[in-house]
Amino acid sequence: MDKGDILSILAALLIVSVAGIVFHPPAMETGPEAPVSNPPESVPTPPITASPAPTLPVPLEPARISYTTGIWSYPRCYLPDNLTQYGGSDPLWKESPDIVSFAYIEEARGGVTETFHVPYTVWRLNCSVSATVRPEAAHFRMALVERESGMIIEGADLRYPGTIVKNVERGGKDFYIIVSVDDVDSYRITLETLPGYL
Repeated sequence: MDKGDILSILAALLIVSVAGIVFHPPAMETGPEAPVSNPPESVPTPPITASPAPTLPVPLEPARISYTTGIWSYPRCYLPDNLTQYGGSDPLWKESPDIVSFAYIEEARGGVTETFHVPYTVWRLNCSVSATVRPEAAHFRMALVERESGMIIEGADLRYPGTIVKNVERGGKDFYIIVSVDDVDSYRITLETLPGYL
């Protein structure tokens, strides 16, 4: 073979190699192929439901307690002469929006209320007295009476306008309230408890 033939063969190989590289790049070496998993056909996804938010106790609408006319069937219908033995105002609870009012009396005159039931073991009577005409002569007296026995559970004697709070640690019974007023424009007794006792 002569020299020109060898050069022609080398040139042809070079052209074929360049053409092969340009039109078909060499395959890169890779590791083993990962198996392709096909997703299952129409697998139902369970619906996502949010857990319900904890429900807070619904505040009760305070019930209005009225005076009664049938007081002669009550075991006690008169206030004792001395209510000061029940002391002054009891310590206040920590004031917070959590205090729940469940009943109230709002009047301008004295009397004896209808019987009402209190299921809570701890509650209080929050009394507020208003007197603008003759505040120096205002006198408010009140007794909480257990209906069955006629025993006075709590009493209050307040001279002049203001407030007095009486804590009660007796529940699950029927009660009524006897009220006497002198020169009082109006008063309100709110029966209150805490959510922990509902």
